[in-house]
Amino acid sequence: MTESAQDAALYAAAGDDPAVHHAFDRLRRSLHDSNELSRDKFYFKKSTAQSPPPVKPLPAPLVNSLLRRMRVRRPIFLSSYAISDLHVLEDLCHGVYATSGPSAGQIASSHGVLLFVLKEYVAMNDDLCQRFDLNAHLIRCEQIFVAALEHYEVLVVPSFENILALTMGMIKAQGEAKPSLYWTLACAAATQCQSLGYHREASYRNIPSGKADSIRRLFWTVYCFDKNMSLLLGRVSNLHGLAIDTRHPAMATDRALRPWDESFIMGIRLAELQDRVLTGLYSLGTASKGPSERARLIRDLAAAMEEWRVEFTQQINAEAVNNAQVFHLSRGNWDIAYYSTLTLLHHASSATETGLYVGSPCVHAARNSLQAHLQCFPQYQDSRLLSDGEYINWILLYSSFTPFLVTFLHAIAAKDPESVALLVRVVGTLENLRSPPSQQTSGAECLYQICATFAQLAQKLVESSAFPGGVDGPSKGPSQLAGGDVGVAEDGAGFGFPAETFSDVFGDVDFDPAGELLNEWMGGQPFLGNWVDF
Repeated sequence: MTESAQDAALYAAAGDDPAVHHAFDRLRRSLHDSNELSRDKFYFKKSTAQSPPPVKPLPAPLVNSLLRRMRVRRPIFLSSYAISDLHVLEDLCHGVYATSGPSAGQIASSHGVLLFVLKEYVAMNDDLCQRFDLNAHLIRCEQIFVAALEHYEVLVVPSFENILALTMGMIKAQGEAKPSLYWTLACAAATQCQSLGYHREASYRNIPSGKADSIRRLFWTVYCFDKNMSLLLGRVSNLHGLAIDTRHPAMATDRALRPWDESFIMGIRLAELQDRVLTGLYSLGTASKGPSERARLIRDLAAAMEEWRVEFTQQINAEAVNNAQVFHLSRGNWDIAYYSTLTLLHHASSATETGLYVGSPCVHAARNSLQAHLQCFPQYQDSRLLSDGEYINWILLYSSFTPFLVTFLHAIAAKDPESVALLVRVVGTLENLRSPPSQQTSGAECLYQICATFAQLAQKLVESSAFPGGVDGPSKGPSQLAGGDVGVAEDGAGFGFPAETFSDVFGDVDFDPAGELLNEWMGGQPFLGNWVDF
C-alpha cells in the first residue's frame, strides 16, 4: 500500500471506527480472562482491580502525524537495533488502525515502537509538541503497550510482531531497572526466534530481501540483548552460537545512517565476545580448566577485545551521521560496556588456591570503566536527553559491578588514596542521581547505598595503621599468590589477598548489604546474583 493510501486509511479510521474499538475491547476482555499470571514476576505494574481498565486506541490523526513526521526526520530510535525500516511500523499501524481484526502482537509491537518515538519527541521538544499533548498521549500509548504485551498470545505464539513486542518490552524493562522481567522477555523472544528459524540462514531464502533484513535485524537485536543480560546475571544464554548461521543485517549506504548500522554490527561482535567470556571462563563446564589453559584463553580474548576496540574507535566514519549529538554521546555507553566486560574477563584469573590475586590488566580495566562513567554522566546531564534516573537505569545498572569492587580491593590492598578518591567521585555522582525525589528509583538507591558503604570502608582501611594492606600481608607476596601461570606485572598495579588475611580483615566487619555482594564476588561469581530485582 502506498503512503498516501495508508494515510487515507488511517484518517478514515480517525480513532472512531467501531471495529478498532472492538479489537481493543477484545484485548481488554482477554486480559481479564487470562489474568492469573503472577504480576509480581511478569507484569510491569501491579494491580488490585478486578478487571483491567478500558484500553482505548490512540487518536488516528496523532498516529498519522507521527508517521509523517518520521518520514521527514528519522527518529534516533529507528536508526539502530531492532527496527530501522519505517515501512515496518507503517504496516503495523495500518494493521491496527485501519483493519478490523488486529492481533495482540500487532497492537503491542506498534505501540511499543510508538512509545519510544513519543519519548524521544518529548525529550527533544519536537514541533509535534505544539500540535498535540504528547505527554498525555505517551501515557495512553504506554497503557496500550503494557496491556497488549501482557497478553498470553504475545508471550508464547511465535511471530515477527510478537518478537518485536517482546523486544520493546525488554527495552522498557531496562529503563525501569527490572532485569528479572527483562530476562523473562528475552527468554520468550529467543524461543520464538528459534521456533521460526530466524537463527538459520536457510529460513530467509523465500523471504523478500527487505523483509528478510528486518527479520535479521530483529533477531540480532534479541541476540545482543540475550548475551548482554546473560553475562550481567551469569545465566546460560538462550541462543547458542554453534546453531546460528544467519547473516548480519545489511548496512545502509547513506552516510547519515551507516555509522549507526556499523555500531550495531560492532554491538553484535561485542555480544559474541561477552558470550565467550561467560561460557569459556565462568560456566560450570569450564570450571575444570587448568590455570595455563585459562590464562591462554584470557590472553586470546583480551587480544580479540583490543582488536574490537581499535576497529570501533578508528574505523567508523561519523562525519555525516544522523543525530550526531546522540551518536557521539553513545560512545560513552560503549566505553562503559567495553571496560566492564574487559574487567570481568581479567577477573576470571583472580581466584587461586592460596588466595585472591587480581592482576594489573584487571585493575586498569576497572579504573577505565569507572572513568568512562565519570566522563559519560556529565555529558548526559548537559544534553538533558536522559533524566538522571534514566541514565542510571539505562546505563549503570546494565553494566557489571565488578569494576567498582576491583577498585575497592585495590584501594585497600595497595593503600592507594587515588583509588579511594576515584570511588568517592563515583559515589558523588550516584548521590546526585538520588534527587530530585520524583526521579528516584529503587535501583539508584540500592546502588548508591552499596557503593557508599564500600567507599567509606575503603577510606577507613586506607587511613588505618592497623591494616597493613593486602599484598604486604604476613604470609604470601603477590608472586606466590598469582602463581606461575598468571604472573605479576611490573607496574605494580596488581594486588593479592592471602585467604587468611582477607578473612581476618573482613570476618567481623558488618557492612551489609554490601557484604553479601562481596562474599558472592569473592566466591567466584561476579554477577548480580540475588541483587537482581532492583
